[in-house]
Amino acid sequence: MKIAYVSTYLPQRCGVATYLDYLVQGIKEVDCGVEIKIIAERGAASLKRDRFEVIPCWHRDENYVEPIIDHAKGMDVVHIQHEYSIYKFDDRLPSVLRRLDQTLKKVVTIHCIRPSQFCERENGELYAKKIAELADCVIVHLESQREMLIRLGISPGKIHVIPHGTEIMDVDAEAARKKLGLLGQGRILLMFGFVKPHKCAHVALEALKEICVEEDAYLFIAGGLAPGASQREKRYVDLLKSKSRELGVEKRLLLPLKFFPDEDIPYLFGACDAVLFPYYEQDRSSSGAFHLAIGSGKPVIASRIPKFEELRNVCDELLITPYNSHEIAKIAIRLFKDRTFAAHVQERLRKYREETSWKAIARKHLTLYDQLKQHPQTRKNVLHRNASTDS
Repeated sequence: MKIAYVSTYLPQRCGVATYLDYLVQGIKEVDCGVEIKIIAERGAASLKRDRFEVIPCWHRDENYVEPIIDHAKGMDVVHIQHEYSIYKFDDRLPSVLRRLDQTLKKVVTIHCIRPSQFCERENGELYAKKIAELADCVIVHLESQREMLIRLGISPGKIHVIPHGTEIMDVDAEAARKKLGLLGQGRILLMFGFVKPHKCAHVALEALKEICVEEDAYLFIAGGLAPGASQREKRYVDLLKSKSRELGVEKRLLLPLKFFPDEDIPYLFGACDAVLFPYYEQDRSSSGAFHLAIGSGKPVIASRIPKFEELRNVCDELLITPYNSHEIAKIAIRLFKDRTFAAHVQERLRKYREETSWKAIARKHLTLYDQLKQHPQTRKNVLHRNASTDS
């Protein structure tokens, strides 16, 4: 089988680029006979090896239609990794889907869907509908995304819910803390990634104060400001520092404000006792950081919002009301003190990270590609029959 992916790709610092690299590595592990071509945005590294090629040939600020169509010729499947900021809202991507050779099977993974009432562009969800209609098959990561597409009129049989993949990481906690200079600290609550207001680290600080009444605990915010951070984001860092002083937990806030390279990620998660996602946002999208936490086997406490709806597959009791520091504190304390509850969470984590491992997710993609190559009528029946089982 010959698969062409249209996407950003490494070394671009882009979540979609990282996602695709994990998926491609998983596919190569599952089936070494697959031929893969990445039709990448310029900024990716050009590469050609046996059955694997990266061709950086287009840019989001240019007319990318012709380069993508030209390089997709001769492939069996063209799989586009869609995110609003990459392809914008104009007619270029729909033109690609309309003009691709009709013998090609067209798959689109829609990583994020924003409801119109929360989108800065009025046509946000209608744009997602347009590209879904032009594809032979649509992949989303969450049930809430699937339900939005169905509301927009996309056939349920065309939509497949395939979770974001999980990189399985098992790092010794003491070794991880030693590498990061964290030996001697008590319980470590981790927040990972760029520091942004919607991630609500100030709520985690309030929870930390409450947790410290019963536990020797620290909040480790492992990340810095994003490149091109806004003034609002810079002011938010100052707010976190002043709030930590106000709450009396200044010495328990670990805020290095730096970018951690990929090789440090297993150690960051390995060193902590729990991972916090007290976010509040209205995007319907999965979280790569959430799956890194799951892959490390560490318990997660997250806001009860669509982005973290998958946590119900581990333990619904780990989901908290947005902005509720008291709930974060109560759950963290129970995880640290109630061995039976903690053991239940650990067992559920183990199962879910295996179910969503990148090899498992790669197999789901390959099965779907095989289905698409079948006779059109058979394919239609199979996709309709399997729409619910893939979720």
